[in-house]
Amino acid sequence: MELPVLDMSLFRDGEEVNRVAFSNQLVQSFTDHGFVKLIKHGLPEDTVEAYMKAAEDFFNLSTETKMKIANERGPWPQRGFSWAGAEQTSKLRKENLAGESWDELKDAREHFDAGPHDDKEYPNRWPSEEDLPGFKSLMEQCYDVFQAICIQLMEAMEIGLKLPKDTLVNRCRPASSELRLNHYPQTDLAVLAEGKTKRTWPHTDFGIITLLFQDQTGGLELEDRRNPNTFVPVLPGPADGPTEMVVNISNTFQRWTNDVVRAGLHQVSVPGAMKEQRTGICPERYSGIFFFKAHRTTSVGPLPSFISEKTPALYDEIDALQYQQRMTAVLY
Repeated sequence: MELPVLDMSLFRDGEEVNRVAFSNQLVQSFTDHGFVKLIKHGLPEDTVEAYMKAAEDFFNLSTETKMKIANERGPWPQRGFSWAGAEQTSKLRKENLAGESWDELKDAREHFDAGPHDDKEYPNRWPSEEDLPGFKSLMEQCYDVFQAICIQLMEAMEIGLKLPKDTLVNRCRPASSELRLNHYPQTDLAVLAEGKTKRTWPHTDFGIITLLFQDQTGGLELEDRRNPNTFVPVLPGPADGPTEMVVNISNTFQRWTNDVVRAGLHQVSVPGAMKEQRTGICPERYSGIFFFKAHRTTSVGPLPSFISEKTPALYDEIDALQYQQRMTAVLY
C-alpha cells in the first residue's frame, strides 16, 4: 500500500478545475487511508531544514537546561519539555493493553510543545536566548506558516465535501493549534522487542489534522484499513526531498463528519530494516509535528451536514478545549 502524493500547488495557484480536482483527491485519500503526502505546499526547503535542525539543537541541550521549561503534567494543553515516558500514548487505545498494567507500557520519546504566540491562558515555555539563540523566533515563524497551510487544507476539504464556504475555516480561528518537536533517543532493540516499550503506541491524534515532517530514519507506520490492526510503513521522501509533508486526519475531524472521514491510526515502530533484529541499537529519530486544532470555544460535536434521521449524531457536544482536556488527562 502506498499513500497518494498530492501536489498542493494545484490548489494554491491553480485554476478552479485544478482546485476542485485536488480537493476531491484529498478527501478521497483521507477517506481511504486517513493519511496523505503533500508536496509543493509552499514551505521552503531551507525552512524545513532549519525546523528539523532546531529539533536536534533543542534535544541536545542538557537535561538540566530542558527541565527549566518542563511541561506541567495534567489535563491541559502541553507546553515546554516532556521527558521520555512522561506521556503514555498506550492509554489512548484500549487495544494496546494485553495483560499488562498501563503503568508498564512506556513511550521511548521526549518532546517539546508550543501553542499560539500570545496564549495568556496557557503560556509557552521557551528556552532562553542564551541557551538556544533564535529557537523561539524560528518556532513562531513555522507555527504561522503551518497554520496558514492548514487553513488552505480546510478550504480544500470544504470543496471536496461540498460544504458551504468557511464551514470549517471559521471553526479554526483564532488559532489554538500546537507545534511539537519529537526526539526518539537511541534505544536497545531488546527493550523494544519485549513489547512493553514503543517509540509511540498505536493511537489517533486529538485535533483536526496533523502535519508531520520526519528525518530519514523511518519507523512511522499507519494502519492498513484493508487489513485492520496491521501497520504499513510511511517511508520518508524522496518525492519532494525534505519538504515532503505527511498529513493525517485526527479525531476532531472524525467527530465533525460523524465518522464519514475517520482519523488515521498510526504508531512509530522500529525501522523496517531492523524489524527482525533482537540485538543492537535502534537509531535516534527526529520529527516535527503541527497539531491543527479548532478554536477552544468551538464545538467538536458532529456538524449539521452530517446528521440525519438515518445517521444520528455519534458524538457529544463539547467544546474543543474541553475535549482536549478530556484526552490529555488520559495521557497522564
